[in-house]
Amino acid sequence: MEEKLGVNITIREEKMEDKTVFIVNNEDTGIADFGDTLEEATENFKKALELYLDTYPEKKELLTKEESKRPLMVSRIFL
Repeated sequence: MEEKLGVNITIREEKMEDKTVFIVNNEDTGIADFGDTLEEATENFKKALELYLDTYPEKKELLTKEESKRPLMVSRIFL
């Protein structure tokens, strides 16, 4: 059975024209996608990442290295 890959993602909301969209991004691969809902954005991102890894299977090594398995620390600061 093939091991499932886990990736760290960042999610943010942005205004696009007159609506809010969700953007899902992975820093390790540079893959990002969006959707009108969080669920849609996540599914779109998964499809984009699968296509990327199908096209560049050697890039799976980026996602299987031990350091990429650690959770990404994200915070917000205000000035």
